[in-house]
Amino acid sequence: MKHTILLVDNDPAFRGTMAAFLEDEGFLVRPVASGDEGIALIRQKLISFSLALVDYHMPEIQGPETIRKLKELEPSLTVLALSGDDSIDAHNNSLNSGAVFFVEKDIGEAKFLGILHRACREVERRVKPVLVSTHSENQKLILSVGMIGVSESMAEVARLIQKFGPANDSVLIRGENGTGKEKVARAIHDHSARSKMPFIAVNCAAIPENLIESELFGHEKGAFTGAARSRKGHFEAASGGTIFLDEIGEMPKHLQATLLRVLQEKTITPVGSNETKKIDFRLISATNAPLEKLIVEKSFREDLFFRLNVLPIHIKPLRDRPEDIPALAQAFLERANAESGQNKILLESTAEELKKLSWPGNVRELEHCIRFLVNLSSEKHLDADLLKTRRDSLNTKIKPVDLETLKITQMNSEKSIVVKALEKSGSISGAARELGISRSTVRDKMKKHGIEIQQPLTKGV
Repeated sequence: MKHTILLVDNDPAFRGTMAAFLEDEGFLVRPVASGDEGIALIRQKLISFSLALVDYHMPEIQGPETIRKLKELEPSLTVLALSGDDSIDAHNNSLNSGAVFFVEKDIGEAKFLGILHRACREVERRVKPVLVSTHSENQKLILSVGMIGVSESMAEVARLIQKFGPANDSVLIRGENGTGKEKVARAIHDHSARSKMPFIAVNCAAIPENLIESELFGHEKGAFTGAARSRKGHFEAASGGTIFLDEIGEMPKHLQATLLRVLQEKTITPVGSNETKKIDFRLISATNAPLEKLIVEKSFREDLFFRLNVLPIHIKPLRDRPEDIPALAQAFLERANAESGQNKILLESTAEELKKLSWPGNVRELEHCIRFLVNLSSEKHLDADLLKTRRDSLNTKIKPVDLETLKITQMNSEKSIVVKALEKSGSISGAARELGISRSTVRDKMKKHGIEIQQPLTKGV
């Protein structure tokens, strides 16, 4: 890669010597005599500069101010500060303004070239497109089941897909929202003897509770208000194939017994019918809910859990497998390019920025972010600076409600209200009128919060 350098120095002798030296070393050089000229060149965007060498001491606009303005116009520009002044102030002012190196002019050719080539390698890394290898064993295995990634955890998921596909037992896929549980379910179906038959996906959380039984098992005409005709349910539609029940933890408790019977007997009874129907299906279910905790809380049946969890698969969240992010991002970029007719590229430096994020929305959120960058990036590559503007919101997580803290807060608030009512009214009767409650209730709350009747309140109690 041939690098173009902007050289900003007020000394014509040094400027000429440095320009000649850099050109002899294979660089393209554009020398200018002032900060204003350098800023004008960057603003015009007629030349794409890899690096800028800026003298610290210049008339009118000094080096640090020049560096700041250059970085404002071109944030990705790598700047080296040059100076015959090796003071601590000169060093600190240069780096604080945005320079990555502070170089003394008499440093010597060999050392200077070493620093320059180090800066060039960083530039090359930053503008190098991502190259996703398809030659690793993990990558080959993951691709073979229609998935994307390179991590060992995803390779293990791929191995389980291959093992579980030919079986006919129930599979339970667990993982956070957005990790690709339905995609894994489809891959299992595709690797089974049922692959030519239907794959029916149902989100249990998206169906109103009063309709879910009908949706799953069908109904007869007149079974309930609005049932103008008989209708097949999802289980019957999946006959011969696979039914995928997502968010299984959201299934109402009263239907869990019905589902257990369906799994045991492979029969369904439509709503409003007395006849059972034999159905050949395979069940794959998925959840992000802590089923073991729900079992302890008696909101999920333990016997159903054992029926569902015959063949378990767990998908790690994206933050625990950052090595998968470049391959996923590249795949999403290719899809977005094809849909939008663009030809954006993903740089290694941008991929590194993507890997730094926590991705609470997992793979789904990464895809949405890539689409955001494709639409808003004005350059031919995805703009990492746009990514940085999203980082705070991408990393923000909604904190779970601390019920104990909430309870304490409510208790303290209630105590404060009662105390203020007592102080204002001067008596329990007055506090009761103030709060619109009975005297006995006020006494109960005083006892509950340990509020003692002070001397000013003894009258009229």
